[in-house]
Amino acid sequence: MLRFEKYQGTGNDFVIFEMSELDGLQHSLLAQKVCNRRFGIGADGMIVVAPSKVATMQMIFYNADGSIATMCGNGIRCFAKYATDHELVKTKVFTVETLAGILTLEIIESDDLTSLVRVNMGSAIYQHESVPLPGDGDKFINQMLEVDGVPYTVSSLVMGTIHTVLFMDNIDEEAAARIGAAIENHPLYPNKTNVNLCKVVDSKNIDVLTWEKGVGITLACGTGSAACALLSQDLYDCETSVTVHVKGGNLLMERVGEEIYMTGPATLICKGQYLYN
Repeated sequence: MLRFEKYQGTGNDFVIFEMSELDGLQHSLLAQKVCNRRFGIGADGMIVVAPSKVATMQMIFYNADGSIATMCGNGIRCFAKYATDHELVKTKVFTVETLAGILTLEIIESDDLTSLVRVNMGSAIYQHESVPLPGDGDKFINQMLEVDGVPYTVSSLVMGTIHTVLFMDNIDEEAAARIGAAIENHPLYPNKTNVNLCKVVDSKNIDVLTWEKGVGITLACGTGSAACALLSQDLYDCETSVTVHVKGGNLLMERVGEEIYMTGPATLICKGQYLYN
């Protein structure tokens, strides 16, 4: 039996294990089984808490399909609550090693169930092996992409992981599923891409609906929300502090120079023993 805890951050849910519990197990296969909502615990992703030689702790993240991901914004807040609740870190400000680099986290406030966590998400990367080469300019911003015979204006960047953003007047799950699946698997993206539909409500508020690669539609995506906030500021003159409204709640995105800070909740759902076979 494997000891686990399940958390959610604005509706994005994760099963968390400590590395010491998983000796000899294949993590990708475990993630597929654990995240299955019919035959497992059910989650959008699996997080492994591990020691680090370069930061306070290390977060290893797997999507529901077992693929490893470089970073997860909502997941890292849940990671932070787990680490502080279990006294794996001793201070309110600490660093976490991820495949996207070392990130700095701060526990703003906390109780037994929920913590409010602020994360320095770093800066966007516009030129990356995961991002297509632009037809013009030096960034894949406001580029035309045809999906099922329909042209869309898209922007792609790496914010912890690759994200493609489409600004629309109206967004819904049917469109997110149809467009998201098509763009995720588009030949332009050999490593696939997350897809975000974004609506600018006003200069301080945006709505975001995300199709995550390897997962599908989720109630929230932290890195996707950060990418949308950044592009809404650059392309639509939104303010440097933007509230991102996702299906699972709200996230505050603050821009300081070229870096984005995300503040949002992380909530414990349950604890238990997983019968792995």
